Amino acid sequence: MHIQQLNFIHLLYFWVVATDGSITRAATRLHLTQPTISSQLGALESALGQPLFMRRGKRLLLNNLGRQVFRYADGIFGLGQELLGIVRAQQPKLGMH
Repeated sequence: MHIQQLNFIHLLYFWVVATDGSITRAATRLHLTQPTISSQLGALESALGQPLFMRRGKRLLLNNLGRQVFRYADGIFGLGQELLGIVRAQQPKLGMH
């Protein structure tokens, strides 16, 4: 796999599912359907060649690789939030000259 093949939307969906602990809650939070989230998780796991979760009833738990991927995803999306904060701080305020 090359960086060009890493789909950051799939990574975001994975991160939200891992954070929320279920596809149902993640689908609600992302305003998507459960099948959409499930298929995107499957696509990420397929691209990585390994599963990221273990099922415990209706709950999804990260396996060892999933925890590693989550740490990176958490860092990536944390940096994204920092970037947005910097950009917003640089934007001129409307109505002010």
